[in-house]
Amino acid sequence: MRRPLLMRLGGRVLITLTAALSGAGCVTPGDLQGAAGAASGWLPSLGSAQASRTPTDDTADASLTPAERRLREQSRAFQKTVWEGALIGAGAGTLYGLLRRERAQDVVRDALIGGAVGGLAGVYIAHKQQQYSSKEDQLDSMIADVRKSNEETQSLIVSVRQVIAEDKRRLAAVEQQVRKGQASQAQLADTRRRLADNQRVVAQASSGAREKQTMFQGAERQFRQDHPGTDTARMQRELDTYNKNLKTLDSLAQNVSVA
Repeated sequence: MRRPLLMRLGGRVLITLTAALSGAGCVTPGDLQGAAGAASGWLPSLGSAQASRTPTDDTADASLTPAERRLREQSRAFQKTVWEGALIGAGAGTLYGLLRRERAQDVVRDALIGGAVGGLAGVYIAHKQQQYSSKEDQLDSMIADVRKSNEETQSLIVSVRQVIAEDKRRLAAVEQQVRKGQASQAQLADTRRRLADNQRVVAQASSGAREKQTMFQGAERQFRQDHPGTDTARMQRELDTYNKNLKTLDSLAQNVSVA
C-alpha cells in the first residue's frame, strides 16, 4: 500500500520538523533553515522523476493521433506527482518562516493526520501567505488557481470526447475487418490495448484533478477559519464548477474503456 505522499516522499522533512517541534527547545534557526533548504532542493525533483514513468509521457509516439497526443499533454496538468512535487517544493522554502510564526506545527500535524492532500492544503495556504501580504490578494490568487484548473479541465474534456469518438470508430472498423478476415485477432487485441491506454490516461488525470480539488476545498475551509467573516463565495462557486467538470470527466473516463 502506498503511504501518504508527505510521509512517503517528504518523510525526511517531516521527521526533522516533528522532532524539532516536540523536542525540549534545543532548536536553532540554523537547524530549521537547513531542513527547509534541504527540502527545497530535494522535493521538487520527485514530481518530475515519477511523472517521467507515467503513461502520459508517450506523446512522441508516431502512432498517436493529434487528439490522443493533446489528451496526454493536457493530462499532465493533473498528474498528482507533478503538482504535488511543485507545491511542496514551493512551500518548503517557507517552513522556517512558518516555524517562527508557529504555523508549521499545524502544517505538520495536518500532514500526519490528514495525509498528503490535507497536508498540502496547509502548505498551499502558507505559500500564498508568502506571495501576498493581504488576505484579499491571497484569496484572489487561490480563486485564480481554481479557475485555471477549471479551464484546464474543460479543455481536457473536449479532448477526451474527441478521443472517445476516434476509439469508437477505430474499434468498429477493426471488428468489421476481423469479421471479413481482413484483420487478425492480434490486431483487434492491439486496438483494445490502445483504448485501455487512453482510458488509463484519462483515469489518471481524473484522479489527480479530484485530489487537487480536495486540496483546494481544504484550503478554502482553512482560509475561512483563519479569517472569520471573510467572504469566500467566489471561490466556492469556482469549486462547485470544478466539481461538475470532474463529474463529467469521471463519466467520460468510464466511456473510454467501453468505446
